[in-house]
Amino acid sequence: MVKIVGILNLTPDSFFDGGNYNSPQSALKQLHTMLNQGASIVDVGAESTKPNAQKLTAPQEQARLLSILPQIIDYVAKFNSQHQKQVKISLDSYHFSTIKQCLAMGVDIINDVSGFANENMIDLAVKYQCQIILMHNLAIHANPNLIINPHLNVVAEIFEWAVQKINILVAKGIKKTNIIFDPGLGFSKNHSQCIKILKEISFYHSLGVEILVGHSQKSFLDSINTPENLSRAQKTLLISQYLAQKQVHYLRVHNVADNYLSLQNFTPNPLPNI
Repeated sequence: MVKIVGILNLTPDSFFDGGNYNSPQSALKQLHTMLNQGASIVDVGAESTKPNAQKLTAPQEQARLLSILPQIIDYVAKFNSQHQKQVKISLDSYHFSTIKQCLAMGVDIINDVSGFANENMIDLAVKYQCQIILMHNLAIHANPNLIINPHLNVVAEIFEWAVQKINILVAKGIKKTNIIFDPGLGFSKNHSQCIKILKEISFYHSLGVEILVGHSQKSFLDSINTPENLSRAQKTLLISQYLAQKQVHYLRVHNVADNYLSLQNFTPNPLPNI
């Protein structure tokens, strides 16, 4: 069954929930909620990558992150022990020094938005033999003006990038079973490209790795037409159900409860008309 990745943004400026969980008290409260709502992974991030977001240095990111991360790690460990669960923590970061510190503290998964452009990051993943999320991207922060050439087959372009990158990672010593591929909706793709990726998401199963999709609340959802005037949150649920049918392994979402419940009992439907 598809697993839910709950987004925990410790940021003041994320596009959807910036500022909601950037204090230790609010972050731990949201963590408690997501764990009890069925999250299999909690993805912690301290820097927004939306267009025009403030870019942080590694020390700035660490100042925002490291005051709360030990409590998050401890809370998840206690939850797992009490409930016989295996919830994991992923870190959404592209700063090598930040990831290095956080893996040593007990983070389970590297979610590198740069697509492991830094070879030192690859070496770190090899050292810890941890799971990694490999996301396709042309720039660390989303930039509407920097996209894959619209005249190219976006699905095929991303596939070829992934094949090459996975081969490099495996040759460096990362187990293929530890790689989770994310096509990076909203990063270096326009709305129609994001929708095409969704329609053809099954194509990526031939990569031989698990697949993660982060579609929650993103602006491309506004380009999907539905019979009713559905909100982005409602469209997120429809896409979650569609992706579950396509045997995607992980869904990265803001609202764990609604997505978890929507996947428990639903009638298979095609992707809404565009």
